[in-house]
Amino acid sequence: MKITDLIPWSGTGRDVGPQTGPVDPLRALQQDIDHAFEQFWRVLPSPFPEFAPSAPDSVRLDVSDSDKAITVTAELPGLSEDDIELSISEGSLTIRGERSTDRKTEDGGLIVRERTYGSFQRTLQLPDSVDADAASATFKNGILTIKVPKTAESIASIQRIPVQAG
Repeated sequence: MKITDLIPWSGTGRDVGPQTGPVDPLRALQQDIDHAFEQFWRVLPSPFPEFAPSAPDSVRLDVSDSDKAITVTAELPGLSEDDIELSISEGSLTIRGERSTDRKTEDGGLIVRERTYGSFQRTLQLPDSVDADAASATFKNGILTIKVPKTAESIASIQRIPVQAG
């Protein structure tokens, strides 16, 4: 008997183990359990965000709309302003960035080096009533704040509607 006889799959990823008919109930059960665990781990926040895959919601945003401006606040811990790129094009605000860390710890004769890298991008659709040329951004303590003022015409056209008790 060779060691490869004990492996139930081939290098191609297809199962070459024994089949008990058209559908192996134990194999189907195993696949269902694997699928359930994969889905479960996807919804939990990662304890190591630097290793988490880039997803559309990887940048947490707060968006507020006032009479005078649209304000977007993004949480970007561990980044500097040099790691962030902002752009407004065709009515969309795009926030891009790259996270990279390189940690080296030496303890006696033991050296531990960890490197991580990841990029992210988040795009928001802006209303037509904003003045993209007057947009501004500030970054302090891992919080990015972007203000996109509204045009004078849109501010003037705001009409308040009185609310009456029913």
